[in-house]
Parts: sequence; structure tokens; C-alpha cells
Amino acid sequence: MLEAYAAENNVVLGVSAETPHALFVVDLVECRKHDGSILRYPYLRVVFPGQLQGAVNVVVLATIANSALGNPGDLILVEQERHALGTVELELPRGFGEPGVSGEQNAFRELREETGYVGEEAHFLGMTCPDNGLTGTLVAFYHVPVVRLEAPQQEISEVIHGVSRLSVSHAWEKIRRGELRDGFTLQALALYEKFAHLGGS
Repeated sequence: MLEAYAAENNVVLGVSAETPHALFVVDLVECRKHDGSILRYPYLRVVFPGQLQGAVNVVVLATIANSALGNPGDLILVEQERHALGTVELELPRGFGEPGVSGEQNAFRELREETGYVGEEAHFLGMTCPDNGLTGTLVAFYHVPVVRLEAPQQEISEVIHGVSRLSVSHAWEKIRRGELRDGFTLQALALYEKFAHLGGS
């Protein structure tokens, strides 16, 4: 049935593209409509093989904990080139997890690689499914108070133009002005403020 549907509708079913981090899969979905008829249609989804093996994708909300590094409580953000938008975006560090490595360890690694900042504690803020229309992947959010600064070790595939420090209130001002628009960063800030309100670290 799959081969016949693909030929009749000129679509590719199954894995249509693959990268080291993701598979682009087109499923043939079948569902029953309200009138009882059957609807079949192709559905694109993105699968992250690492997460199927237990890897934890992370977003890191890091704040200054050592006054020698800047204003305590300031956020650490990266100025990241994003090809999909054709712009440099201000956002929190984030990255794919590695199988066999905890979310906390991944958070430390991503923060260190992208910014050079180092923390000794990682506090879990929550987990979300950023786009359940495209993927079932979950992302874990961590707060890391940073205590020292070392040289960053960025991946070859990443283009980070700089690292910025902003107060939380300044970050929200940038969001309102449309200058900070990364969805992961917005989720992290909301979780962080709620977590702090409930008495967490």
C-alpha cells in the first residue's frame, strides 16, 4: 500500500533525508473523519536518533554567580548565526544531547563549548515539547549559576559571533521589542521566573 500511495501521489514515504543529528521522515497517516470516511495523508516529522537512545537535548539558562565575572544574576546569551532566518539571533546556549550523558552534564558541556562559562551546579527547570506538530522530541531546561570563565570550544558547525550578558529585565525588554525572539529562550525565561517564584534556585 505504501509503494502504491507514493507512486500515485508523487510523494516520498519513509526517511526522506538524514543528517548526523536528525532524520526527516514522511509517514503515511490514516485517520477516520467525523462522517466515518478514512483519510490518508503524508505527514512530515523530524526524529532525533540520539534521543531514541536516551540522549537529553538541553537549553541552558546560565546566570552570573561570581561577581568577578559581572553583575550577579545577569543572563549569559550567545549571538548565534541562524541560516533559516538569515540573521544573527540572541539566544540561550542549547544543543543536542549525547546518549549515556545526563542532562546536567550536557548542560555543562553546551555552556562551556558555546560561551566558555563554567558552572558547578545545574538545576532542572522543566521539560517541554517545542513543536509537537513536527517532532515528538523533548527538551530539558537547566539553570546553571556560572562561577568562572574559560576559553570556549565551539563546534565547527556553529557560528557564534559573540557572548552577551543581560539582566533578566533587559532580556524581557528585548523580547517586547522583537529583538530577542528565540522560542527556546522565551520558554526558559518563563520556567526560570516561575521556578524562582516557587522558591527554587
